[in-house]
Amino acid sequence: MLDFLARFQFFIYPFIVHLSVVYKVPFLIACLLPLFYIVLARPLRGNNKQIIIKSGILLLLILIGLLSWHYLDHSIIYLPPILMMLAILYPFIRSVMPGNTPLITRFYQLTKAENCPEVSRYTDKLTWIWIVFIMLLLVNNLFLTFLAPLELWSLFTNFINYLLLLSLLVLEWLFRIFWFKKWESPIEFARQLLTLDQRELFRQ
Repeated sequence: MLDFLARFQFFIYPFIVHLSVVYKVPFLIACLLPLFYIVLARPLRGNNKQIIIKSGILLLLILIGLLSWHYLDHSIIYLPPILMMLAILYPFIRSVMPGNTPLITRFYQLTKAENCPEVSRYTDKLTWIWIVFIMLLLVNNLFLTFLAPLELWSLFTNFINYLLLLSLLVLEWLFRIFWFKKWESPIEFARQLLTLDQRELFRQ
């Protein structure tokens, strides 16, 4: 169950945050921010130093959540969308460092029976396209945080940005079929995304 939540929390949490903004219920954020951190970070796993650091972060999130609930203040919710985009961006950036395999190329190596230089060149470039796209969304999040009304900020950071990510995924899938002239089942592609061992994917 925890693994299921870990895979889908990037979609569940924004939806609940938006409901909290619309209906002005900071209690939801006060409860869910520490909960999702527990699912993502597993604060009681790791060596003693990691446990201490992650437990400290968890206590801080609980404190901030309780303060936001007590003062009916939504300011805490500006941070998670930025952190989520950074969390998505980090493995892409790390994968293009010298000596590493670009993330999407790594994905293809793990899921496709056939790999060739042409496909590797394509996926290397595609990894950089995703990096640029995610960085633009991150800049947009920062822009909306300081200049947009709360409801507009929430609409973009919790829905539209993720729809844009999904749109890029779908458009790239369609382009890939056209470019390589080879059909790829969207159901099989989605299954691979959801079932691939993330530890193996991110291992460099």
